[in-house]
Amino acid sequence: MATATATDTLTVTEVKQAMKVLRLGEWTEDLLDEIELDRELAISIAQADAGKTIPLAEAERIMKERFASGYYDKK
Repeated sequence: MATATATDTLTVTEVKQAMKVLRLGEWTEDLLDEIELDRELAISIAQADAGKTIPLAEAERIMKERFASGYYDKK
């Protein structure tokens, strides 16, 4: 499901209207999901470039703790 955030230059409503005009309405949610993933990837890359990362072992430890506590479901 697409999130209701604005892209850098277009709002979700504008994207939906444009896709409807282009008769591509059935792919609107997929496009919005791709836009959101690209936005999140850009943020992650910027954080990595700025040195805001944690070691893999630390990430694995956090993930294992969350699985053990039921925070995540393994399915």
